[in-house]
Order: sequence, then structure tokens, then C-alpha cells
Amino acid sequence: MRLVDYLMSKPLYLGVRVEIANRFAVKDLADTFNADHDDTQIFDLHKDGKITVEKKDSMLIARGAKNDKPNNSGLVNFSLMAEVNKDEELRRVVQIVNVLGNDRLIRERVNVFVNGKSLLNAIPELDQLKNAFVSLESMMPGFIKAGWYYAPEAIFA
Repeated sequence: MRLVDYLMSKPLYLGVRVEIANRFAVKDLADTFNADHDDTQIFDLHKDGKITVEKKDSMLIARGAKNDKPNNSGLVNFSLMAEVNKDEELRRVVQIVNVLGNDRLIRERVNVFVNGKSLLNAIPELDQLKNAFVSLESMMPGFIKAGWYYAPEAIFA
């Protein structure tokens, strides 16, 4: 397979970075969630991790990282993302979210998005996240009220 073909077939993802207290996390969260969902996926789970910011082509993107400090943060973070079809679409949405966040990551409680009160609710490419959040609530009761998300997060080709 040529590199160009590989890069063109590699899926693109758009979503948010979720952060919750360790006490809400369930064993095998990513595997259990991903087995039941085709349209959204959990990636890159970090226990006692931290949220960082990556700059890519003048776009700000949330990322998770291991905590450098020996003490634990008491938080779990992970990517909750939906697949998108085109790189241009992905870049467009990331740029829109950056503008809405005034060139900062948007940080909101999950319940703001689920209740339709977030600016991000107007972006159709993020609609699938609402059902994913509700599904996570059934796996981790109290998640919607206690969870935070950072937007945008994206995986580019």
C-alpha cells in the first residue's frame, strides 16, 4: 500500500476531551463503550492524567497526557470522538470551535451540552456526542453532572 493510499484511508475523528473524577471510571471503559457504539469511540484514556493543548496549523486542539508529577490528580481523561469524512470538514469545525472559544479551548460541564445550552450544540458534526454522553451516564451514574469536556479534539490524517 502506498503512503498516500494509507493516509487517505486513515479515519478522521472529531470530538471532545472528557475529564471525570477517578471514582466515576469503570473498568474497561473504552473497550465496553467501543464494543457497543459504531458512530462514536473512546480513545486515549489516561488515569491520573492531565489535559494539554496542542497547536496544529494555528488551530488549538485538546490532548490528554500522563501526569509528570508522582502524585495522582484523581482525574481520568479520554477522547470521545465521532468519525468525519473529509479533512476539510474536520479543519473547518475545529476552526469554528476555536473562534467560539475566543482562541482558547472550550471547557464546559457535560450537562450543558446534553441539555442543549452549549454553543457547540449548533454544530451538526458534534450531534452524535449527546447520545454518547447519555450512554456514558448509563455506564457511570452521575457522569453527566460531574463530567467536564474540553473542545475541540481531533485526529487528523
